[in-house]
Amino acid sequence: MFDRFLSTFSIVSRIPVTVRFTFDPSRMDYYLPVTGVCPALVGLLVFGGCSLLWDNPLLTGILVLIAQYCCFNLFHLDGLMDTADAFLGSADKEKRQAILKDSRIGVYGFFAGFSVLALKTALLCALAPFIFRYPAAVLAYPLCGRFAASLVPCMAPPANPSGLGALTKDAKPVRCVLGLITGVLLWLFLTWGLLKLAALIIPLRIETGFFGAAASSAILIPGLSLAIAPLTALFYARLYKKSLGGYTGDTLGAAVETAEIFYLTASYIILPLFK
Repeated sequence: MFDRFLSTFSIVSRIPVTVRFTFDPSRMDYYLPVTGVCPALVGLLVFGGCSLLWDNPLLTGILVLIAQYCCFNLFHLDGLMDTADAFLGSADKEKRQAILKDSRIGVYGFFAGFSVLALKTALLCALAPFIFRYPAAVLAYPLCGRFAASLVPCMAPPANPSGLGALTKDAKPVRCVLGLITGVLLWLFLTWGLLKLAALIIPLRIETGFFGAAASSAILIPGLSLAIAPLTALFYARLYKKSLGGYTGDTLGAAVETAEIFYLTASYIILPLFK
């Protein structure tokens, strides 16, 4: 179990793994949603720390994203930008494959990357008042994104049998859902524990009556994820299967970024109804 988790973590993270482990990606479908806890935790720590220093939601949101992308999401953003370059322009199968392998960024990729970062910044800024009340629910968007990525191999074959995407070719929907459930439970426990611990040391603007304010978090996170992630995964699985014969590592990255945007957007629409 330890080897499988670290194998998945080492693939999706820029944080070096210094402990020795045996590389075993055979359960990436389960552990990929679980690893979503790590960027979510980074977001919580950065948001909490910045909130103690200033009352500036825009700056705080930017710093949250910088931390998450530096540690985790740069790979996924690259997948989204490569997907935009390959599929938004007119190209045949060979041209699309060449674009996906090209390290350079085209105009479509730049526009897609800029749009995602701008939307995330705006949404985090707008959701700042709700993060103080529902920190676990709002900041759980990395779990939804990685759940979407874990579902893509359940809906399409790998385009390249020896590529990075092929590591998840034996994915099963049941294991993906179990990974999401495990990740949500771990995330709720960590959020509750950290907020309780911090409240003993410093005054918090975040409400520490965690389960009182949101038993709704335990419903909202898996509810939104189960609604958003399968549709996102299905879209990218069909797009890549129709054009290239199957998914690649870029497909998984694009699914992560897209599902995170949809999760934040849905939170922006739904959370005001909880007042």
